[in-house]
Amino acid sequence: MPTEAAPKRPIESRTVTVGGVDLHLRICGGGAPPLILLHGLGGDSTSWTLNQRPLAAVRQVIALDLPGHGRSAREVGDGTVPSLGALLTQLPDRLGIDRFHLLGLSYGAGVAMDLAGRIPGRVLSLTVVSATGLGPEVNIAFIRGYLRAETPEAMRPHLEMLFHDPRKINDAMVGYALAGRADPAFRACVGRITDANFLDGGQRFNYARQIVRHPFPVHLVWGREDRIVPVAHAEKLESDLPVHIIDGVGHMPNAEAADAFNRLVGTLLAAADARP
Repeated sequence: MPTEAAPKRPIESRTVTVGGVDLHLRICGGGAPPLILLHGLGGDSTSWTLNQRPLAAVRQVIALDLPGHGRSAREVGDGTVPSLGALLTQLPDRLGIDRFHLLGLSYGAGVAMDLAGRIPGRVLSLTVVSATGLGPEVNIAFIRGYLRAETPEAMRPHLEMLFHDPRKINDAMVGYALAGRADPAFRACVGRITDANFLDGGQRFNYARQIVRHPFPVHLVWGREDRIVPVAHAEKLESDLPVHIIDGVGHMPNAEAADAFNRLVGTLLAAADARP
């Protein structure tokens, strides 16, 4: 996203090597325990522009460019969510972090669930937003259309699917998206991930049973009007996990309702920090 949220806390750009893959990070704030943010498919660490600085008021917030995305290496291995979750188990040690909060959006939520299941003793809380990995359906036409778009006119309708109110998609956002997908290596990586994890509009991975067994707090956050991953996946989950549905927003509540999202996440993290 081209605009930054106040207050203007500095953001440090850093690259670390994990399992032979160079990963780019945007780090803001200080204090423990930190929060790690994982963006959605086709996005990057700037997906959290309206969230990272506000959430960094009381803790360090680390936004990662997932492999193949942003300024990270164009290396995704077999492209599957489990392979990425396994790779990221090394990240906390590379950053010198013991325990941390974890928050993922969409495809990044699936990765977050896989990662949390591999190192549960190090995760203080898990928040998944508009999550893949909890039901069968997903709108693959969105990501394929995003990858094919060559002009602002072709890109705009795909970006509008992310928000309930399409008027919030401005020309700067469209231009930023076109610039990001102009790299053929990026398109190849996202295409490989799509093919590896989604088939005929369905999802090849599911963590619905796993997340109910975690020893740490797990929260589901969804926009009521999500057109990419149905909110029904959260509503039909057979568990007592807290589900926070934000009315009047789509697939990216962190951007479309940033203030409400930041307040909610801040409250959830503070409650998890207060646990004995």
